[in-house]
Amino acid sequence: MSIALIGAKALFGGLAVVGFSLIGQAGHPKRFAGLFSAAPSVALASLAMTVVVRGPDATVPYAQGMLAGSAGMVAYCVTSLLLINRLHALVGSILAWLAWFAVAGGLFLAVGR
Repeated sequence: MSIALIGAKALFGGLAVVGFSLIGQAGHPKRFAGLFSAAPSVALASLAMTVVVRGPDATVPYAQGMLAGSAGMVAYCVTSLLLINRLHALVGSILAWLAWFAVAGGLFLAVGR
C-alpha cells in the first residue's frame, strides 16, 4: 500500500468523522454525538477507499459484514436495555453480547457464505 493511498484514507476518514460529528452535534439528545462521529464515518471511509482501490465488486463482502455487525449491535442494544437493570451489569452484558453473537453470526452463516 502506497503512502499516497494511506494519506488519502486518513484524509477522507478524518473528513467523514468531522462531518458525522457535526451531524451528531446538531441533533438532540447530545449523547448521540459520539455514535454519529465514530463508526459510520469510519465504515463509509473504508468502503469508499475500497471502491476506489479495488472496485465496487470487491466492496460487497465488506458491506455485508458491516450490515451483519450492525444488526448484531441493534440486538445487543435492545438486549442490554432490557436485561442490565433486571439482572445487573455483568450478567446483562454477557447475555447482550451473546445476543450480538447470535444475530451477527447467524446472518454471517446465512448470507455471508
